[in-house]
Amino acid sequence: MKYVLKVAVLAVILVSSVYGSTYNTYYGQASPIKAETPKVVLQEGTAGTSTIYANGTSAKVMVITKPLESTTFDHVLEVANQVSDAWKIRLRAYDQSGLARLYNCTIYFRDGAGVFRQICVFEGTYSQEVGGWYDLGGSSTVYIAMTVTARLRGTSHIYAFLEVLIPDTSTYNLMAIAFQITSR
Repeated sequence: MKYVLKVAVLAVILVSSVYGSTYNTYYGQASPIKAETPKVVLQEGTAGTSTIYANGTSAKVMVITKPLESTTFDHVLEVANQVSDAWKIRLRAYDQSGLARLYNCTIYFRDGAGVFRQICVFEGTYSQEVGGWYDLGGSSTVYIAMTVTARLRGTSHIYAFLEVLIPDTSTYNLMAIAFQITSR
Protein backbone atom coordinates (compact mmCIF):
# COMPACT_ATOMS: atom_id res chain seq x y z
CA MET A 1 0.00 0.00 0.00
CA LYS A 2 2.88 2.38 0.83
CA TYR A 3 4.41 1.63 -2.54
CA VAL A 4 1.15 2.48 -4.40
CA LEU A 5 0.81 5.71 -2.41
CA LYS A 6 4.38 6.79 -3.35
CA VAL A 7 3.71 6.12 -7.04
CA ALA A 8 0.45 8.09 -6.88
CA VAL A 9 2.18 11.09 -5.22
CA LEU A 10 5.00 10.97 -7.78
CA ALA A 11 2.48 10.90 -10.66
CA VAL A 12 0.68 13.97 -9.24
CA ILE A 13 3.99 15.86 -8.93
CA LEU A 14 5.06 14.98 -12.47
CA VAL A 15 1.72 15.97 -14.01
CA SER A 16 1.57 19.26 -12.14
CA SER A 17 5.16 20.19 -13.04
CA VAL A 18 4.49 19.49 -16.73
CA TYR A 19 1.40 21.66 -16.71
CA GLY A 20 3.12 24.30 -14.59
CA SER A 21 6.01 24.69 -17.01
CA THR A 22 3.76 25.21 -20.04
CA TYR A 23 1.63 27.92 -18.48
CA ASN A 24 2.53 31.36 -19.91
CA THR A 25 1.85 34.39 -17.73
CA TYR A 26 3.26 36.88 -20.31
CA TYR A 27 0.66 37.89 -22.82
CA GLY A 28 2.60 40.60 -24.73
CA GLN A 29 3.39 40.25 -28.40
CA ALA A 30 6.53 41.25 -30.22
CA SER A 31 6.36 44.06 -32.76
CA PRO A 32 6.08 42.79 -36.31
CA ILE A 33 9.34 42.66 -38.27
CA LYS A 34 9.32 44.36 -41.65
CA ALA A 35 11.76 43.99 -44.50
CA GLU A 36 13.19 47.12 -46.07
CA THR A 37 15.08 47.87 -49.23
CA PRO A 38 18.72 48.60 -48.34
CA LYS A 39 19.46 52.30 -48.16
CA VAL A 40 23.17 51.84 -48.86
CA VAL A 41 24.10 49.26 -51.52
CA LEU A 42 27.13 47.85 -53.29
CA GLN A 43 27.29 48.22 -57.06
CA GLU A 44 29.63 46.83 -59.71
CA GLY A 45 32.84 48.66 -60.48
CA THR A 46 34.66 49.08 -63.78
CA ALA A 47 38.11 47.73 -62.79
CA GLY A 48 38.64 44.00 -62.31
CA THR A 49 35.54 41.82 -62.09
CA SER A 50 32.86 42.33 -59.46
CA THR A 51 29.79 40.29 -58.66
CA ILE A 52 27.01 41.68 -56.50
CA TYR A 53 24.88 39.41 -54.28
CA ALA A 54 21.91 39.60 -51.89
CA ASN A 55 20.14 42.70 -53.16
CA GLY A 56 23.34 44.78 -53.21
CA THR A 57 24.43 43.85 -49.68
CA SER A 58 27.44 41.61 -50.44
CA ALA A 59 30.00 41.30 -53.23
CA LYS A 60 33.03 39.51 -54.62
CA VAL A 61 35.85 41.41 -56.34
CA MET A 62 38.46 39.67 -58.51
CA VAL A 63 41.59 41.43 -59.78
CA ILE A 64 44.55 40.06 -61.75
CA THR A 65 48.10 41.41 -61.49
CA LYS A 66 51.61 40.43 -62.50
CA PRO A 67 54.14 39.47 -59.81
CA LEU A 68 56.32 42.36 -58.58
CA GLU A 69 54.31 44.89 -60.57
CA SER A 70 52.28 47.53 -58.72
CA THR A 71 48.78 47.75 -60.18
CA THR A 72 46.03 50.22 -59.27
CA PHE A 73 42.37 49.36 -59.72
CA ASP A 74 40.61 52.69 -59.22
CA HIS A 75 37.01 51.46 -59.23
CA VAL A 76 36.43 47.83 -58.14
CA LEU A 77 33.11 48.57 -56.40
CA GLU A 78 30.77 51.45 -55.68
CA VAL A 79 29.05 52.18 -52.38
CA ALA A 80 25.84 54.03 -53.24
CA ASN A 81 23.65 55.89 -50.76
CA GLN A 82 20.11 55.69 -52.14
CA VAL A 83 18.49 58.10 -49.67
CA SER A 84 19.03 61.70 -48.55
CA ASP A 85 20.25 60.67 -45.05
CA ALA A 86 24.00 60.74 -44.44
CA TRP A 87 25.78 57.57 -43.23
CA LYS A 88 29.20 56.65 -41.91
CA ILE A 89 30.97 53.70 -43.55
CA ARG A 90 34.26 51.84 -43.14
CA LEU A 91 35.92 48.55 -44.10
CA ARG A 92 37.02 45.92 -41.57
CA ALA A 93 39.08 42.84 -42.54
CA TYR A 94 37.90 39.69 -40.76
CA ASP A 95 39.69 36.82 -42.54
CA GLN A 96 42.28 36.12 -45.21
CA SER A 97 44.25 33.50 -47.08
CA GLY A 98 47.56 33.76 -48.93
CA LEU A 99 48.38 37.11 -47.35
CA ALA A 100 52.11 36.30 -47.13
CA ARG A 101 52.49 36.50 -50.92
CA LEU A 102 51.33 40.14 -50.99
CA TYR A 103 54.06 42.77 -50.77
CA ASN A 104 51.55 45.62 -50.70
CA CYS A 105 47.76 45.71 -50.88
CA THR A 106 45.88 48.86 -50.02
CA ILE A 107 42.08 48.95 -50.21
CA TYR A 108 40.63 52.44 -49.95
CA PHE A 109 37.66 54.71 -50.60
CA ARG A 110 38.10 57.22 -53.41
CA ASP A 111 35.96 60.26 -54.10
CA GLY A 112 36.51 63.65 -55.77
CA ALA A 113 38.16 65.02 -52.61
CA GLY A 114 40.78 62.34 -52.02
CA VAL A 115 41.74 58.84 -50.92
CA PHE A 116 40.75 57.28 -47.58
CA ARG A 117 42.78 54.17 -46.68
CA GLN A 118 40.77 51.35 -45.12
CA ILE A 119 42.74 48.06 -45.21
CA CYS A 120 46.50 47.85 -45.73
CA VAL A 121 48.82 44.86 -46.11
CA PHE A 122 52.57 45.43 -46.12
CA GLU A 123 55.09 42.63 -46.56
CA GLY A 124 52.51 39.91 -45.98
CA THR A 125 50.89 41.23 -42.77
CA TYR A 126 48.21 43.75 -41.95
CA SER A 127 49.41 47.22 -41.13
CA GLN A 128 45.77 48.37 -40.94
CA GLU A 129 42.76 46.02 -40.57
CA VAL A 130 40.05 48.61 -39.89
CA GLY A 131 39.54 51.92 -41.64
CA GLY A 132 38.39 55.20 -40.18
CA TRP A 133 34.77 56.25 -40.58
CA TYR A 134 34.01 57.90 -43.91
CA ASP A 135 31.07 60.32 -44.20
CA LEU A 136 28.85 59.13 -47.06
CA GLY A 137 26.61 62.06 -47.88
CA GLY A 138 22.96 61.80 -48.84
CA SER A 139 22.32 60.40 -52.34
CA SER A 140 26.07 60.10 -53.00
CA THR A 141 28.51 57.44 -54.17
CA VAL A 142 32.06 56.56 -53.17
CA TYR A 143 34.35 54.15 -55.03
CA ILE A 144 36.30 51.28 -53.51
CA ALA A 145 39.74 51.10 -55.09
CA MET A 146 42.86 48.92 -54.64
CA THR A 147 46.60 49.13 -55.22
CA VAL A 148 48.31 45.73 -55.26
CA THR A 149 51.84 44.36 -55.54
CA ALA A 150 52.25 40.60 -55.20
CA ARG A 151 55.61 38.89 -54.67
CA LEU A 152 54.68 35.54 -56.20
CA ARG A 153 52.19 33.97 -58.58
CA GLY A 154 49.06 32.61 -56.95
CA THR A 155 45.83 33.78 -55.34
CA SER A 156 45.19 35.68 -52.11
CA HIS A 157 41.89 36.53 -50.45
CA ILE A 158 40.94 39.32 -48.09
CA TYR A 159 37.48 39.02 -46.55
CA ALA A 160 36.04 42.27 -45.21
CA PHE A 161 32.87 43.81 -43.93
CA LEU A 162 31.60 47.15 -45.09
CA GLU A 163 30.19 48.57 -41.86
CA VAL A 164 27.33 51.02 -42.43
CA LEU A 165 26.65 53.02 -39.27
CA ILE A 166 22.99 53.92 -38.82
CA PRO A 167 22.72 57.69 -38.14
CA ASP A 168 22.56 58.76 -34.48
CA THR A 169 23.06 55.22 -33.16
CA SER A 170 25.85 52.80 -32.37
CA THR A 171 24.22 50.15 -34.61
CA TYR A 172 25.61 49.24 -38.00
CA ASN A 173 24.84 46.90 -40.88
CA LEU A 174 27.52 44.51 -42.14
CA MET A 175 27.98 43.89 -45.86
CA ALA A 176 30.41 41.09 -46.71
CA ILE A 177 32.98 41.69 -49.46
CA ALA A 178 35.49 39.10 -50.71
CA PHE A 179 38.57 40.53 -52.44
CA GLN A 180 40.42 37.97 -54.61
CA ILE A 181 43.88 38.94 -55.85
CA THR A 182 45.46 36.66 -58.47
CA SER A 183 48.98 37.10 -59.85
CA ARG A 184 49.95 35.41 -63.11
